[in-house]
Amino acid sequence: MNQNKKTDEEIESYKNTNSDFGDYANFEDEEKRREVERYSFINNIEYTPDFKYPRLDVLIDNKKISKKKTRIIESVLELEAAKNNPNANTAELELYASFHELRLKKILLVEAARNLCNPIICTDYEINRASFAKLNEETYGEFNKSLFLGIMDTEKNLVAEFEPLSELERSIKDELSLLFSRFETEGEKEEILLDEASMAKLHNFVMKRYSTVLEAIPDTPDDVYYDASQCAEIMNNTLIANGLFDLGWSVVVDSKKSTVSTSSAIKLISLPGDTRRNASELRRLVVHEEEVHARRGQNGIETELDLLKLGTANYTDIEEGLGVILECAISGNLDSPSFNRARDRYITAGLAIGVDGRPRDARETYEVLWRVLAIRRPEGGVLDEEAVYGAKLMAYKHIENAFRGTQFWMRGVIYTKLKIYYEGLVKNAEFFREHIDTLDSVFDDLFIGKYDHTSRSEKALVKAAIEHKKLHKKDAPTLTN
Repeated sequence: MNQNKKTDEEIESYKNTNSDFGDYANFEDEEKRREVERYSFINNIEYTPDFKYPRLDVLIDNKKISKKKTRIIESVLELEAAKNNPNANTAELELYASFHELRLKKILLVEAARNLCNPIICTDYEINRASFAKLNEETYGEFNKSLFLGIMDTEKNLVAEFEPLSELERSIKDELSLLFSRFETEGEKEEILLDEASMAKLHNFVMKRYSTVLEAIPDTPDDVYYDASQCAEIMNNTLIANGLFDLGWSVVVDSKKSTVSTSSAIKLISLPGDTRRNASELRRLVVHEEEVHARRGQNGIETELDLLKLGTANYTDIEEGLGVILECAISGNLDSPSFNRARDRYITAGLAIGVDGRPRDARETYEVLWRVLAIRRPEGGVLDEEAVYGAKLMAYKHIENAFRGTQFWMRGVIYTKLKIYYEGLVKNAEFFREHIDTLDSVFDDLFIGKYDHTSRSEKALVKAAIEHKKLHKKDAPTLTN
């Protein structure tokens, strides 16, 4: 098959193979059922949630999916082979081959989840469990034990320093103290991702770079909140200010959305119907969604390399991490909800996997996690039942994120995508520490398109692919009438 040289049209066809596949979407149960299971779990009516995965069931003997896998495999092979052709854009072909290969792994990951949850083949439980864990690692990378233990060292110290002001607080501390008495952090320490001096430099740079955009947001006190339609109106004004509106971008309210989403394919930022933000929160949201996700997508479009519009195989954690780092830069510190959420997801994953040698099921992970979140009480306040319930709700969101696609009673078996957000943060922080005195020159590279700018090898591939495209376009014959 690969012995004969393929035409340009055939290579384009392989590059444009439809390999789109949302693994996370297949791990969702019906919203009403999820609400019932959440209530029953948090209120101790049942030990673990009992999710059903109808989208996994349809994958059994699915001919359409089988054909898709075959086509992706063929495309990867042909793209690799095409690099031997004279005048081939080898960098672009390599990026596309990696892109499709990752999409294939996501399909295989979902099929492994289907097998894991299918009672018909429960006799192969250990095989299915190992397959699911292996595909998670191949898709989302190996878990960073040192990073996790450093975080847990910080949490261990916070528990030791926590001074209970009530019997409720004392019982929470006692439970956590018992856990950490058996938890060895192996001397690891959590590093500050950006020191004060570096954060100050990044803050000043970001505030200057995005001053025109930020000025389009009303300068109102933090106790003034805007509803979804008001947020959309303000954000459309910021799109006008940064020039994206004239390029076809817009912000809408979509009641079907549960989180903010940005699509480069249709140049649309969608806000959930229950969106509520104050001015400070809007500044962070605008920089994250417009100046990271939308801007990188738009710049990718302008390179005429579609992959930089969609995102390379390794872009997801890096782009999310960049968005969160710039949110923090707007605030001038790392104390942001996005940063804390990413870090807490990493704690969730490490506890569930059992980095400390004790894999946990959903209930065991949850019982530790909500207590860790609960002792972060507001300064001068005392924990009450309402605050504890809030911590339990937040912990449950992380638990659902981790254990979806599995049975929640399985110890150490989770969907590890939730870990990549903090890892992306760490990579971006390291990147900015290295380039903190040359921000003007590196920021242009950050926004070439959707790719891993922290990887020197991927950056070189992206730039080589763009340069080849420019030269090829320049050398193309001009058509005349």
